[in-house]
Amino acid sequence: MGSWFDSRRCNNYKINKMGEFFRKISKSDIRNILAVIAVVGAFIVLYMLIVTPIPETNKDTVNLALGFVLGGLVGGVSGFYFGASKTETKEDNSEKH
Repeated sequence: MGSWFDSRRCNNYKINKMGEFFRKISKSDIRNILAVIAVVGAFIVLYMLIVTPIPETNKDTVNLALGFVLGGLVGGVSGFYFGASKTETKEDNSEKH
């Protein structure tokens, strides 16, 4: 019975620590983490395409599908971080005031 109590107390401690962690991070931190995961994942998939042999009958389909998904994903991430819309919005607001 003592070990059950100790493990429960340990689990409660871990849950409290995770709660503190999630309260400290902001929405921009989550966006940054997801963007890094998306770009790193795209490079891992690209590496796997180079290393893993694909059957000749499926090669065009796999390349088209992965190119569409990964191109949109990486394009969206780079458009969000390096797009001109953020700087234009700041300049527009400063000119109006």
